[in-house]
Amino acid sequence: HNEKSFSLKTMEDGQVLLYSNSVNARETRIPYPWLLFNEKIKVNSVFLRDSTAVPDAVVLLFGGNLLKGDA
Repeated sequence: HNEKSFSLKTMEDGQVLLYSNSVNARETRIPYPWLLFNEKIKVNSVFLRDSTAVPDAVVLLFGGNLLKGDA
């Protein structure tokens, strides 16, 4: 992302947008690398609702099992 806009992608849907009433939709920058969401809505595009940004440490601590990979 850059200072004025950013794009979001999910593994299932590709590019998605934040729902216009979302608090994060008013932001020009998401401060953490992960964005969790509760609900997806498909109208013309796929919109994410009830989202919150989280840091890497939260994903490592509460994200479930880790699989050993190449990286």
